Amino acid sequence: TSVDGNDGIFPVAFAVVDAETEDNWHWFLQELKSALSTTEQITFVADFQNGLKTSLSEIFENCYHGYCLRHLADKLNRDLKGQFSHEARRFMVNDFYAAAYASKPEIFERSIENIKGISPDAYNWVIQSEPEHWSNAFFNGARYNHMTSNFGQQFYSWVSEAHELPITQMIDVLRGNMMETISTRREESNQWMTKLTPSKEEIIQKETSDARSLQVLLSQGTTFEVCGESVEIVDIDTWDCSCKGWKLTGLPCCHAIAVFECIGRDLYDYCSRYFTVESYRLTYAEPIHALPDIDRPVQVESAMETVTVTPPPTKRPPGRPKTKQVESIDIIKRQLQC
Repeated sequence: TSVDGNDGIFPVAFAVVDAETEDNWHWFLQELKSALSTTEQITFVADFQNGLKTSLSEIFENCYHGYCLRHLADKLNRDLKGQFSHEARRFMVNDFYAAAYASKPEIFERSIENIKGISPDAYNWVIQSEPEHWSNAFFNGARYNHMTSNFGQQFYSWVSEAHELPITQMIDVLRGNMMETISTRREESNQWMTKLTPSKEEIIQKETSDARSLQVLLSQGTTFEVCGESVEIVDIDTWDCSCKGWKLTGLPCCHAIAVFECIGRDLYDYCSRYFTVESYRLTYAEPIHALPDIDRPVQVESAMETVTVTPPPTKRPPGRPKTKQVESIDIIKRQLQC
């Protein structure tokens, strides 16, 4: 699944396989690459187990792999269980999240030093977990603040409704849901009157309001010093601010907007093109077409031999098939004590 310009889920590709294995992931990613025509670098926010880490780097040579923060935090919590109290683990996981969202290396260091104060072993675990794949301070790809791979909850819910159906019917349910979603969003976007999608327009309006209290000083050429609660450096040529908000979100931060208002530039010229209403409408311009009843396929006379489709050569495990649960956002729920 991918993300559209209004922070909605966009289904890209799916497959039905016998199990979540390294070989199946490798095959799926190969098929995905053959279907994508883009030459731009892609950022994947995904787990790093089940062979995903190796397959992604082999098949998409120049991609960025952002480790799913949810899976990492779960692993940290499991590895610490039995060594520390519930409260200590809660503090360390909270500091781990703070380190991941930190936009600057010094803020990252401050957060992991807090972990070190509780446990040097936990600190070493965090250092060895490759922060360049999950921390905003060191990650080079563009994630637009999507830090976990459980973003596709809407698609998971579609699958959970249909997973006990025969495969052809399951796929048709998914096709129908996608067809309806694409049509609905296309019609909704035709009513929008703003330059950016509603969710991004709301963010820009908030940043514009925050920019009014800032003071702008020209430093040199296209570089400006912006003073508020902190002093930040804005370079409008490279679309960068020392707060890192502009790079992380794809939208100008309040410091950059203060500069635009000072020099008379249009802030919309400095927003990622992915967030424009025009790009959003292009995303949903191609419909999924309706199909005739799948239960009664049209009989076509053919001279070709009859092909017998056999089950896959894998043994079905005993018991009821496991269903993929929609992941919770909370990592550790605090225990209540009287």
